[in-house]
Amino acid sequence: MEQGLSEMNQLYTVCEGILSSPIPPLYTSNNSRILVFYLLFLPVALHLLNMLSPIATILTTGVSGFAMLGMDEITHQIEQPFRVIPMQPLSNRILQDVADAFVCETPKLPGTDGKEFHTKKPAYW
Repeated sequence: MEQGLSEMNQLYTVCEGILSSPIPPLYTSNNSRILVFYLLFLPVALHLLNMLSPIATILTTGVSGFAMLGMDEITHQIEQPFRVIPMQPLSNRILQDVADAFVCETPKLPGTDGKEFHTKKPAYW
């Protein structure tokens, strides 16, 4: 039983290594090339099989291309989220909010002391 658990633990470690390894960039670029190659020859294949009229072939290829290229772009964004998603403005805003929380005085609520509600500009501005 211990030997079986040891082998299972070793297999689990190997699977974790496979799961945590990044996808090579050549794999995704090759995948994109194969997708473009497929989309270029899809109208020819549909026309040679006489399955659809020329207008239906163009529409089918266009819809398929739109869906497949959209999915390909989504996979690129999922693989490298910080290159595509602009995180710097979001990080700056969060940093500013944290700094405001430490520097600004808590504003008085209207009606508590009879004075008008106003905010003070932070000292670090």
